[in-house]
Amino acid sequence: MKFIIFILLAALAFSALVGDSASAATSLPANPRYVALGDSVAAGAGLPTTGLSTDVLCGRSSSAYPYQVAATLNTSVTSVACSGAKVNKGLYGSQVRRGSVLPAQIDQAFSTGKPDLITMTIGANDARWIEFMTKCYITTCGTRFDNAAARVLRADLRIELSVALYRIKQYSNASENTTPPKVLVGGYYTPLSTAECVGSNRITPTEVSWIKSQTNSLNQALRSVMPYFSYAQYVPVSFSGHELCSDDSWVQGIDSLAPLHPTAEGQTAIAQSFVNAVYR
Repeated sequence: MKFIIFILLAALAFSALVGDSASAATSLPANPRYVALGDSVAAGAGLPTTGLSTDVLCGRSSSAYPYQVAATLNTSVTSVACSGAKVNKGLYGSQVRRGSVLPAQIDQAFSTGKPDLITMTIGANDARWIEFMTKCYITTCGTRFDNAAARVLRADLRIELSVALYRIKQYSNASENTTPPKVLVGGYYTPLSTAECVGSNRITPTEVSWIKSQTNSLNQALRSVMPYFSYAQYVPVSFSGHELCSDDSWVQGIDSLAPLHPTAEGQTAIAQSFVNAVYR
């Protein structure tokens, strides 16, 4: 059933957007209205929060990449990214976070008008990335069952992301300006390059290779949805040479507040990737 829905959504999106494919390349206004969506990476989990109750609840930090993107674009940002967010339970559906019900991030993005720019990092929770990483650390990961489960989760992610991007189109149609905002969807970095720094008795080199392959597959799943939505663009993110335990790591350690999440330097690197995409 979900596959049929995906095909219908893709067909609708393609037919609706063939005529405005040039709009995706249109430059932003001088002071774009910018909204950031996403999960704990976009929120800046593990970095200092502002102290506002919702920010603390979601792990939002002013050191997160959306604020750095906004500074470069000489504008402000409304970040509604929240740790634990999934596409269907965060982006286009409400999210329950520690007993609090948070409205859908896309609803919040359009609550005061149509944004000019939307950035998001989303999909890792849908793909149960943390659960797989925990399995690698505690027992063994990369089994045939893990591979099969990951494929199913990525297939569902493609459908859910299509729904979210189509929802953005619908909101734009309801506004005074039917041109959708520029939407930049960020990929994920590989956090580990070797097993030594987390203990080879915990994660083996084979499991590190599996983690890398799964990160690449997750990014490919995100990228594969973009051709159906002319206003959306995939943004690759790489921490190559700056993985955990490198001499200049951009990844928070295993014992940090948010293990394997970007450090402040990692957030700066992600911000630069998004800024580069804005001007492409």
